[in-house]
Amino acid sequence: MKGVKGFFQNGNITMRTGATMLVMSLAALGPSISYAEIDIGILAPLSGKGASYGQHQKVAVEMAQEKLAEEGGIKGEKVNFLFYDTRGENAEAISQTRRLIYNDEVLAVIGPYFSAETEVAFPLGVRGETPVITASSAKPGIAAKNRPWAFRNALASDQMNGHLVEAWLKANPDIKNVVILTDVKDAFTKIDGTAVFPAVLKERGIEILDNISFQTGDVDYAAQVTKTKQINPDGIVVAGLYNEGGNVVREIRKQGLTQPVIGALGMSEAKFLDIAGKSSEGVMVVMPFWTDNPDPRVAQWVAEYQKRSGGDKPGNTDALIYDTIFMLKTCIEKSGVTNKPDQLKEDRKKIRDCLDNMTDYPGIVGPITFNEDGDAILQPTVLKAEGGKWVTVK
Repeated sequence: MKGVKGFFQNGNITMRTGATMLVMSLAALGPSISYAEIDIGILAPLSGKGASYGQHQKVAVEMAQEKLAEEGGIKGEKVNFLFYDTRGENAEAISQTRRLIYNDEVLAVIGPYFSAETEVAFPLGVRGETPVITASSAKPGIAAKNRPWAFRNALASDQMNGHLVEAWLKANPDIKNVVILTDVKDAFTKIDGTAVFPAVLKERGIEILDNISFQTGDVDYAAQVTKTKQINPDGIVVAGLYNEGGNVVREIRKQGLTQPVIGALGMSEAKFLDIAGKSSEGVMVVMPFWTDNPDPRVAQWVAEYQKRSGGDKPGNTDALIYDTIFMLKTCIEKSGVTNKPDQLKEDRKKIRDCLDNMTDYPGIVGPITFNEDGDAILQPTVLKAEGGKWVTVK
């Protein structure tokens, strides 16, 4: 329901009971007066599976919130970020997407985080004729199936892994065969390990000796790595998220395997380096955003993020959600959005059409353009772990 949701000091967050929601408002404390507000929904895992991802995205949203406040909101109107915790669960993603579209009547929804959540949320955006923009889901084709209301401001894994494998094979020309270790519980890593990586490897003449499975939440990977050791491949591919992927790589090196390793996008986070420790040395990944990029604009943004996060570096999805917010700002300002309750349907369509035609938006991650499938065209960067940090692979 449109209307005033409360008054909060800049930067404060209020948590509602029931389904967890954070209301992040640009309104300052003041008298009970009815103000026009721009409502944007955000879905992320603040607890449960992937809570670290969501908590880090929240830092980026807070940064965007403060910058918008400094700029006087959007078109002079206050901005509310209605932030729901999905816990990384499909059922929560469904109910909260519905709530944002029909109850809160937001102009657009950013999220959810995981590909499985996004697969169930995107169709709701289509039915509710509301733009839904994920800033993280990497499963190929996920937006294309739900056009014209679905957008992905992130690189699909099939766009990235070709670049990664090319660089890996160039650095390790003796690799003729591999074993893939795949997290089959997560939708993104499952398709990465069972479809995307196999396709790009086979295209380059690399034999896949075995595909060994593990699951999100596992804590012991000794059996999978022992089997890999018995096979003795030339190279190892780990299709996992940063937590499981980091522990798999630790076990690989613990058992004495020295083969070159590449990881899926979910392992490109700084947290992977922390978890894998010295075992991460030499692991290669690909990402659309590089935190050690010397570009002054990026360096300033990363430094500000670290001040707020207790020293943690931002990940890909933190920069991507920040850019998504400001792309929406651009669309609201330039496409004639009125933010009037009786114009909600038309306003949502204006935002959708603006995103459809977004070209070379100057994001923190670099220029962003959406293609006809609703996917952002971004330039991936191949990185290698050296001395506990990611460095570019030339």
